[in-house]
Amino acid sequence: MSDNTDQSGGGSPFGDEAENEVVQQTGRTDKDGASVGHFTLTPASDTRRKELLCDVRPIIPVIFLPGVMGSPLINSVTGDEMFFAPNTDGMLGDLGALPALIGMWFKGAATREKKFDPTVAEVTPFGPVSAGKHEKGDSAIQYVDEAEARRRGWGSVYRSSYQPLLAWLQEQLNEPKHMGKTKGAWAEADPDGKKWALKSVLDTEPSDYGANDAGKQGRGQAITEESEVFKHFLKYQYRVYAIGYNWLQSNEKSAKQVIDGANFEDKKTGQKMRLMGINEIINENDSGKAIILTHSMGGLVARMAIAMHGAMNLFHGVFHNVLPATGAPIAAKRFRTGGGSEGGKNGFINGALLGSNADEFVAVAANAPGALELLPMPDYHQGEAWWIFARLDGTPVLKLPQQGDVYNELYTNPKWYGLVPEQSVSLLDPANVVKNRLGADSTDNTVFEYFTETMLSVVRNQTKITDKYHDKTYVTYGDGELKPRGSPVSGENHGKPVVEKGKKMADLLAWGTVMWKGNLPADVTEEELRAARFLGEKHDDSHTGTLRVHLDSRNITVEFEVQKTAKLPPGCDAPDPKKNGIIPGDSTVPVWSAEAPAHSAEGGAAHGVQIVFDQGGYVHQDSYNHPWVRWALLYSIAQIATDAPEPKC
Repeated sequence: MSDNTDQSGGGSPFGDEAENEVVQQTGRTDKDGASVGHFTLTPASDTRRKELLCDVRPIIPVIFLPGVMGSPLINSVTGDEMFFAPNTDGMLGDLGALPALIGMWFKGAATREKKFDPTVAEVTPFGPVSAGKHEKGDSAIQYVDEAEARRRGWGSVYRSSYQPLLAWLQEQLNEPKHMGKTKGAWAEADPDGKKWALKSVLDTEPSDYGANDAGKQGRGQAITEESEVFKHFLKYQYRVYAIGYNWLQSNEKSAKQVIDGANFEDKKTGQKMRLMGINEIINENDSGKAIILTHSMGGLVARMAIAMHGAMNLFHGVFHNVLPATGAPIAAKRFRTGGGSEGGKNGFINGALLGSNADEFVAVAANAPGALELLPMPDYHQGEAWWIFARLDGTPVLKLPQQGDVYNELYTNPKWYGLVPEQSVSLLDPANVVKNRLGADSTDNTVFEYFTETMLSVVRNQTKITDKYHDKTYVTYGDGELKPRGSPVSGENHGKPVVEKGKKMADLLAWGTVMWKGNLPADVTEEELRAARFLGEKHDDSHTGTLRVHLDSRNITVEFEVQKTAKLPPGCDAPDPKKNGIIPGDSTVPVWSAEAPAHSAEGGAAHGVQIVFDQGGYVHQDSYNHPWVRWALLYSIAQIATDAPEPKC
């Protein structure tokens, strides 16, 4: 805050009543935890009293872990930019990203493999930072200036998607009250349900915002102003941090990095900076533990930190949003199609960012353990088959996995129906990056053998986090369209919305299974289909979602086409996965994966899961902008904060 804040009602500094007026400024905490303020010197004739409101409460750090492609990456050898997500928060909005997307669309497979090499990728803390308020009509007040925001790691996460959330949290967590009066999202509602929820956090049942019966706390209870939960929450201040990571490398390695932190030097400018890790942040605040917030893949990083690096005791609790808890079939589908065939705007964006066809997608993903760990895990949908070859009416003939061994049955199976068929092995290393690396390491492995070893490590990591969550975990996810829950909004809002704004079902569908349909004769058996083969012709596999195989037993050729776009079956007004594999979700993570924390292998919610918020109406990347997620976020942070001890002062 750069200017003094006049809390006196706006009287003249030189009037007769000036000496009875007070100018108050709310202090900000510096890196050492002290309250500081910036004052403008006033003339001697200004006799108003000046007060700095100091916050002496102890600090709980709140640390945000972003999703895949949510951190800017650079080449650690050359210093060149590797990936900076196109920002859309400028004057041009979404159009501002267009030049970057067009440029990426025309990058071929070999170029992509060389550019996105996980072994030289490194997260940079020098990404763009915008630390102020972001809503139209907001005051110029910044609760964190840009230098402090960068020090806290905000520059290591995607500006457009995440930094407005971090700035909003910094305000809402630290100013729930002013001069004894509850304020902000805790006490106020948005009658239009656009910027904020129709109901305040206080005095509202969690079930109104999606809490179901799955978790240990069931649907939870409303927090009131006089509740012990809120009173305890008020005894702390909250410093918001972010830790980006190299999302191309294994999430297990990223978990270690976010715990330990990393030193960074910009090869272009020589500028150096420390990207603090969780341990360092905890020590800086003398807090013992931190609260962890995650988006998408960031949840896998947090879970691997717990399962593989002993981080359970570093966290007060974890809030997961749009977590691909057991992976997502869309990641497997793209191994055979790329992202460009997914239709409309999403097809263009995904094709540009991820690769328009299988050649471009596999060149990067097959060599990036972090991306591979997003593939459906062994426990996806309780182990049911999700890779399906069916007749035109949807009747399945071949379904995988069948034996609970997705590694051998699908991921490393060289048959025509495997993830990377023998005929497509060349897609794994179009620029010979892996081949040259293997040669330099004096190994006898082939590129395909290297891929199988990578996949084995991936599946082992996935297995280690099966049903593994922090002891105090809160989960939110998208389950298609937003539906009103709980008690209706006050009747005084006649003519106003009864539920917050949200996307339509058509924008929120996702692949629950990957279904390939072909003109199979009615009596073709699974054994015959497994024995089919490519003819060796150029167009046997289009690499965009169609393939042709020959059934020698019948001397016929069958053409299969995958469900390329996430849409309802023809003539249906609701999802029917038996017809095309498409189910509700958030446009990326299907609900079968997102709701997995509520359905452990032992039955019921996984150990540690406290409340599960089954929500809807938001797409994956923009989820934290939706009022339902933000309501659940504040509620959950207040609940998690109860793990902190009673302050001594």
